[in-house]
Amino acid sequence: MQFKDEIVTAVDRLSSKLIATSRFLHLHPELAYEERESSRHLTSLLKAHGFEVIEGVGGLPTAFLAKAGVDRPSATIAFLAEYDALPSLGHACGHNLIAASTVGAGLAIQPFLPELGGQVVVVGCPAEEKGGGKIALVKAGLFANVSAALLVHPSNRTEIFKDALAMRALRVEFFGKASHAAAAPHLGINALDAVILSFANLNALRQQLRQDARIHGIITDGGRAPNIIPDYAAARFCIRALDLEYLHDLHRRVLACFESAARATGATVAIHEEGEKYHPMKCNRALGALFQANLEALGERVKQTPEDQELGSTDVGNVSQAVPTLQPTIALTDQLDVVCHSSTFAEAAGGAAGDRALLLAAKALAMTAVDLFTEPAALRQVQEEFRHA
Repeated sequence: MQFKDEIVTAVDRLSSKLIATSRFLHLHPELAYEERESSRHLTSLLKAHGFEVIEGVGGLPTAFLAKAGVDRPSATIAFLAEYDALPSLGHACGHNLIAASTVGAGLAIQPFLPELGGQVVVVGCPAEEKGGGKIALVKAGLFANVSAALLVHPSNRTEIFKDALAMRALRVEFFGKASHAAAAPHLGINALDAVILSFANLNALRQQLRQDARIHGIITDGGRAPNIIPDYAAARFCIRALDLEYLHDLHRRVLACFESAARATGATVAIHEEGEKYHPMKCNRALGALFQANLEALGERVKQTPEDQELGSTDVGNVSQAVPTLQPTIALTDQLDVVCHSSTFAEAAGGAAGDRALLLAAKALAMTAVDLFTEPAALRQVQEEFRHA
């Protein structure tokens, strides 16, 4: 318990720096793969505290790996920092808090690593919202020697476990033929009609979907003027399901919706995968129990709801298939209508509620790392569960 008390004190001592980091990221939101200022700010802070930082890891210019601890560790714990924002909404998913809390956990535990006999890596993970930066990092082998990976996501509930939906993202283009919409409509091929028909086909498909499945999209290009038959139109879609097998089946059926829309209108279609597949989350109960005990010791009350409800997708799922991983949530607010990807959530993530959550997360993350360093049986249980899940 001595280490944990000292780590809590360390986070409190660092609180002004961590809050300033969170507020900086919140005021300078950057989209997926464009997080240059965010990455630079985080790596500068880690370097200043003696971390060995490697930038541009995994072939991603805004990714980084910051390492501290002994050379032959009893365990290596990864804290996953996310810092990309959303178009127009900024940090409406609270990634500024994820980055500040994981960096805070690393900074707080770093002075004690020689005594703990452990190693910590803060992994800078770009593009969670679009493209799946962690997938590239997994493929590059950055988690090969990691014993467990941890991060905390802000939410409107404090929960330990939540499933995540597997996801594939698609960009669809239709090519037609322009013509005057009044004088010579019969000479045109309407690419926008193909997009609209695609949505109609998908709406019909939804009636036959499993409850865990989701298909949703937006029109990104619908033409230039109402008196010109659009010769080009485009849309983006996400397909989600709780398991990869059903996701693959849905993918096949969604492609058929696009292809039939092209045939019906005479347009041609081009379908592009956007990023890699996001995998479902592989749960680790043993790791969750350690984190929950630490969170409750700090005075936070867990309010677990059904794990298969109100789900999103995350590339943390891909990490969870490679190493034992946990992504609990901490509530910014008790208002259940304040949800991620909304302006009200962005406001909370940049205010006092966000400050409280990030400091609580940093403490609980570092305390859980202490458990894994000092309790070989606990680490063994986490790894055995991962192997047999």
